[in-house]
Amino acid sequence: MRLDELELWNCFSYYPAITTYDILSGQSGKYIGKDKIWYHGTYLFTVDWGHPEGNIVDTDHSEIPHEHKCAHILALENGNYAAQPNNRLIWSIPSFTVKDEVPDWKVQTSDWTVENSRRWRTEDSDKFFYDIEEKKDD
Repeated sequence: MRLDELELWNCFSYYPAITTYDILSGQSGKYIGKDKIWYHGTYLFTVDWGHPEGNIVDTDHSEIPHEHKCAHILALENGNYAAQPNNRLIWSIPSFTVKDEVPDWKVQTSDWTVENSRRWRTEDSDKFFYDIEEKKDD
């Protein structure tokens, strides 16, 4: 198989992280290729990307919510290995999955943050366990 049939996207960052999800470990799954054929395989591990330092501005695709994708690595039944994102895969876990249909996933488009509120502030001191107070409207 061609590389672009086994993996849709290049790396999203220079900072990969490898995770093995216990629930998927050794489980069967399938992905739909560009050719509209389902390819069956066994889950090995997941590669995810994200900048390791929160104080450095990083505008790679891994930091943009609606562009973020991880790559689940599968050992295919045809002898190849594939790296596929969530939205191309369906897992077959007999004790968990009950349907074999393509879900209608929605793309994450929100930037979630808890620090943009104008309703609270911390105290101005050198205390480690500082108080938080509600701001009064001006």
